[in-house]
Amino acid sequence: MAFPGIDLVVSRWAASAAGDFPLSREPALRALRDFNRVLSFCILPCVLALLIMQAIAPRRRLLRPHKALFFLTYYAMGPGLLIQALKRLIGRARPYDITDFGGTLPFTPAWQVSSACSRSCSFASGESATAIALIALALLLPLQWRRLAIIALIPLILAFSLNRIVFGAHFLSDVVLAWLLMLWLMTWLWAVFADNGERIDAAFQRLGRRRNP
Repeated sequence: MAFPGIDLVVSRWAASAAGDFPLSREPALRALRDFNRVLSFCILPCVLALLIMQAIAPRRRLLRPHKALFFLTYYAMGPGLLIQALKRLIGRARPYDITDFGGTLPFTPAWQVSSACSRSCSFASGESATAIALIALALLLPLQWRRLAIIALIPLILAFSLNRIVFGAHFLSDVVLAWLLMLWLMTWLWAVFADNGERIDAAFQRLGRRRNP
């Protein structure tokens, strides 16, 4: 917010002299974008299926119910609710739509409410939110595996997120603030579910016993 020009500097680095974003036409980068979009639709049903299995027939080796509920709630509240609400509230135009890059809409700094965009707006980045949300997968693993999982996920998160900048679809602040908001939400939600984990798991065990007397 103090240096809004950083967004334009970074986006100009990705733009051509004509003002468009040539890397957005690269097949490999388009495939990377599509993979990011599909990944959540693959992971979420799997976690939901594990949660249902724990309700029907509890097994110790399966994912603990409170972890599965945390993960599903996190995605629903983060990319599903918080990020989409910001897009509608802030109304920030995407880089390829502003006058600096051949569009017709004005540039607005991060967090500044604007009427430039009414749908599919720039702030905050949904793809960057779902990318950083992958960190939550590490919390589903045993403690000794979490750090290694986070380190392995970081290059993927960076690739998914920075890809949106070179496409001209998001500003740097759209990406970074999406990361920070999602990390804050993850930290808060994990504390809530971890503190109540035993009670949540016990409730699912009782549910399983009722279904299998």
